[in-house]
Amino acid sequence: MNDGQNIFSDAQSADAAATEQDAQDAQAQVEAPAEGAAAADAAAADTAAAEAAPAEETTADAEAQAAADADAEYRKRLREFQRELKRRPGDWYIIQCYSGYENKVKTNLEMRAQTMGVDEQIHEVIVPVEEVEERKDDGKKKIVKRKLLPGYVLVRMSLDDPSWSVVRDTPGVTSFVGSEGQPSKVKIREVAKFLMPKETITADAAEEAANADGELAVAAAPQAEKKAVAIDYEVGESVTILSGPFASVAATISEIDPDTGRMKALVSIFGRETPVELGIDEVEKLN
Repeated sequence: MNDGQNIFSDAQSADAAATEQDAQDAQAQVEAPAEGAAAADAAAADTAAAEAAPAEETTADAEAQAAADADAEYRKRLREFQRELKRRPGDWYIIQCYSGYENKVKTNLEMRAQTMGVDEQIHEVIVPVEEVEERKDDGKKKIVKRKLLPGYVLVRMSLDDPSWSVVRDTPGVTSFVGSEGQPSKVKIREVAKFLMPKETITADAAEEAANADGELAVAAAPQAEKKAVAIDYEVGESVTILSGPFASVAATISEIDPDTGRMKALVSIFGRETPVELGIDEVEKLN
């Protein structure tokens, strides 16, 4: 009897072992395709990452090339515009006036030039403005005009005593920019930048854009949304202006716009603080 029980027990143990082996074999068959699929997914991810890296580099290179091409095109147009400006008679000067009276000063000066008989010496009076996109309190965007040189007017003239007197005695005019009694000429390349900054319309279109108020719209609002620009300056910091009619003049930063990479700085001219809009590449920190 004991021998029969042992035989039966051994048979059950053998059946259990066989069943367990079959289960392990089945589990292995199930796991093998899953592991293969996971390996395939990992390989595909690696391949996609390898393909994405060159694509990102290609996009960055394309953007850099596009920016370089745009800059080269701007410089070309700027040189052509400078040559055009050089052919015009007279020299360019900046006159200082009461802020907010720029257009009235322009109108008064043009009328006085005619009535005083110096319209052949005073050739052109411009209040340069730019068109910028501003977001209102209700969240809506609106294109507005903003003066590039608040409190100043550009004048192209053949300077002599009569024309100097007409400008100097025009209501609203406080002085010429320059030494007392010795107005400073503005370089042609700086005038060209005022009248044709980057992201602007062409020279011919700029001439046609002068409106009835005498404002010359020289820059259009950017259509594409821009990323914020890193600016290593702070409000209240003193800087030196590197270019333009206020080159080498010290200024104090009053506003910073990280979205456009531009700032407003206060310049002291004849004891009066005047706001000037500048780019981050137009200033440097004071030592």
